[in-house]
Amino acid sequence: MLMQDYYFQFRAMDTLIEIAGTGKIDLFQWEQEIENWFEQFENICSRFRPTSELSLLNNQPNETVIQINPTLYEILKTASHYSTLTDFYFNPFLGKAIKAYGYKETFNEIKDKSDLVIAPYQYECYMDEPIVFLPVINGVIKKIDSEIDLGGIAKGWSVDKVASIVKEFGLENGIVNAGGDIFVWGEEERTIGVQHPSPEHGDKDIIQFKMRNGGIATSNTLYRSWNASGKRVHHILDGREGSPSNSDIVQATVFSSNTAEADVLAKILCMHNFKEAIPWLMKHFPHTGCILVKNEGQVAISQSVKNYVSRMVM
Repeated sequence: MLMQDYYFQFRAMDTLIEIAGTGKIDLFQWEQEIENWFEQFENICSRFRPTSELSLLNNQPNETVIQINPTLYEILKTASHYSTLTDFYFNPFLGKAIKAYGYKETFNEIKDKSDLVIAPYQYECYMDEPIVFLPVINGVIKKIDSEIDLGGIAKGWSVDKVASIVKEFGLENGIVNAGGDIFVWGEEERTIGVQHPSPEHGDKDIIQFKMRNGGIATSNTLYRSWNASGKRVHHILDGREGSPSNSDIVQATVFSSNTAEADVLAKILCMHNFKEAIPWLMKHFPHTGCILVKNEGQVAISQSVKNYVSRMVM
């Protein structure tokens, strides 16, 4: 079979999913399978679905052995790893906190509401084994009275997973893009743009770059924000405080070897101030790179971006 171009798009996880590349196999027969995979993934990991595996886990009592879906176990294990690795800047145990700020439904359902109220919420950051993992049975024991929210890592993890699936199908020189969480692979350079941080200019790129391999994720405090109790709040919660981060960075794009890690770190950089963000990243994750946008419009690019990008155009 000759090499052929492939492109497929559909909606899942409240965003547009795009898969493209070249291959010597008829990949179009797998489109429905990929859509079904994402549907199953949401049934496992979405906090917006009351019957999802994650919602069922959140409703289970503490101090009991709970056997969970293997996919949920793997993501939760990864999330717990990054929470420890980042001193709980990234914190998957913020389900109650994000709900307290009005984010109880999907963003498309709340973004235009004007009557949301910030609920009283007492947050405590538990940094000593909030959950125990039992690998033999894919089981866990919850140790704290909090809800798990995997929104900060699940999308990136799903991009990495689907990329591995379609590569096994035979897709070469490929890209998977889930609303800005991206993984690319192969020998063909791809041009990827970083959108302007302001929602009014979201159709424009502030920078474009070319790359072949790696994961990219962008976090933004302006777009996914809403009005609650008379003020503007956003979805990036500082894991140590349980409240929306207060930073002069409005957008962070991170490059890494995998999209899940890039997703986590992009959110963490939005918790730091503009001067300290790159030094923090280079100290803790020197193999990664980043592009930062300050609230006044300045752009900073780490030297380590060159590990992933061959050319960049401002």
